[in-house]
Amino acid sequence: MCDLDPAASVEDLIPPVPILTRYKKEVGIRAFVKKEVIDPRLPDERRGAIEFCLENQSLEGIEAPTEVRSQPCLGVDVVSQGEIPVVLPLMYSEEVSEWVVDQMEDVGKFMERSLDEKSRSFVQKEAFDGSRKDINAAIDRISEFTGTKMIFWDLREPFIDNLYKPSVSHSRLETLIEPLDTVLNLLCDIIVEPLRDRIVTGLLQASLDGFLRVILDGGPSRVFFPNDAKLLEEDLETLKEFFISGGDGLPRGVVENQVARVRHIVKLHECETRVLIDDLKSASGLEMQGNRSRLGADPQALLRILCHRSDSEASQFLKKQYKLPRSSA
Repeated sequence: MCDLDPAASVEDLIPPVPILTRYKKEVGIRAFVKKEVIDPRLPDERRGAIEFCLENQSLEGIEAPTEVRSQPCLGVDVVSQGEIPVVLPLMYSEEVSEWVVDQMEDVGKFMERSLDEKSRSFVQKEAFDGSRKDINAAIDRISEFTGTKMIFWDLREPFIDNLYKPSVSHSRLETLIEPLDTVLNLLCDIIVEPLRDRIVTGLLQASLDGFLRVILDGGPSRVFFPNDAKLLEEDLETLKEFFISGGDGLPRGVVENQVARVRHIVKLHECETRVLIDDLKSASGLEMQGNRSRLGADPQALLRILCHRSDSEASQFLKKQYKLPRSSA
């Protein structure tokens, strides 16, 4: 059987979420003149997104960032028995069939027996169904891990750390399309066709998670104005079309469904501060009629948008109601 328990968690690749702070006027001014300081704890050269090593038959060679849990290796040991190298191009190759045969000791050498023998066909089907389920679970895990590794580790500096700094208008998402295209092409070069859409979908999901991280948990040095919502919407559209790729990429319906959860958050950035405050009060039960958001928003999303809102009204509300500290960035 496939054992996914020893596999590294995607959380090991994601940097800690910054603490919530409220807007301070000086931050908005300083953001335009302050040069970004590169974290010295990060390696000078990040490992490539697809350096899948065959050593110990796992995904080796990925060093964990020092600010997260320290692990000697972020490997994905999908098969505990070590009978199959967990490398994407091999997922549906001969190694899989060989591993299935090895694991089904009670069935014996059923691969060598005639599939026309009805008395044995049911046993064979059960064996392959179980193996197929395990392999699909492993592929899903690797797809998620690969996408997260690319966005939150390989592209962490331009995407997670620096997108929309010092402002949305000065740092658009289109600057990330070229590096995204590079890693996507590298992936497509090494994965077999049946796996392509699943792996690329993992990259799409991680890209959207990264986008949400930036606009909801971007840290004290990111501030947003209501009129930034239009630019954010344009950038989200750019990301969507990149993955559709004129019909050569993922199906449009698949991409649209994934993007929908982010588009709603972008629309909230368009709302005036007073509207967000009133809705947060209602959704979080701070008013008598409470516990229902008129905007259909999660209270945590509303709170985080206000934390990044560049005005004194939001800052005063967060100070009074949530006792949040002013930004020290």
